Amino acid sequence: MIIALAGKGGVGKSSISSQLILQLSKKGLVLAVDADPNTNLPDKLGIPVEVTIGEIRNRTVRDPDKIPGGMSKHEYVALEVRRAMHEHDNIDLLVMGRPEGEGCYCFMNNVLKECFGDMIKKYRFTVIDNEAGMEHLSRKILPRADVMLFVSDPTRIGIRTASRLSSVASEVGMEIGRRILVINNLPGELPQELSDEAKANGFDEVAVIKHDLLVYSAGLEGSALRLPDGSELSKGVSGILKMII
Repeated sequence: MIIALAGKGGVGKSSISSQLILQLSKKGLVLAVDADPNTNLPDKLGIPVEVTIGEIRNRTVRDPDKIPGGMSKHEYVALEVRRAMHEHDNIDLLVMGRPEGEGCYCFMNNVLKECFGDMIKKYRFTVIDNEAGMEHLSRKILPRADVMLFVSDPTRIGIRTASRLSSVASEVGMEIGRRILVINNLPGELPQELSDEAKANGFDEVAVIKHDLLVYSAGLEGSALRLPDGSELSKGVSGILKMII
């Protein structure tokens, strides 16, 4: 199963992604992909990262002569991607990063598309933490999403923004199964106005995560987001998983 998340900055997307990954890792091997250039997911998971896919792409485009003799570009990139994998407690983490500088990345993108297509088949779960523009999904570097979670803050404007992101996903031809709105950081029960706004913006499925002071405390400490089962974020993520698995 491939689960992708999208949302504007600051709505808690990476926090939700991290808890989805941690809970799913108790059920099977998880491929976690940080496709957001802000790269918050490794910190949330407490997994140190030494190299990103973007850095591999930059090196290969900048200096193709460094590819060892007798090895094709495809073989070289596939090997480097495997080396960039960070393994920890039933979680394999890859960080996409961004390409930098001049040069055509079309070939590299095609190679990465093949690499991820082969790789994802080996995992029971894949969780993709996307940037708002969903660059890697729109370029088809990463494949379809069986479920896409559009994360919003608990406001009408936030829900409308999530709806626009859903429209962007359709416009670029992403293959998406279910689309679920996740209203995060809610201070109480879901107001009828927000429920009505979600329906008006095309979201038939809505999940709610209540405000969690433990997330704020972890952010102040700069520590990994390892929460007890009874925390509001943990309970909200458990509810999402019940909806989709």
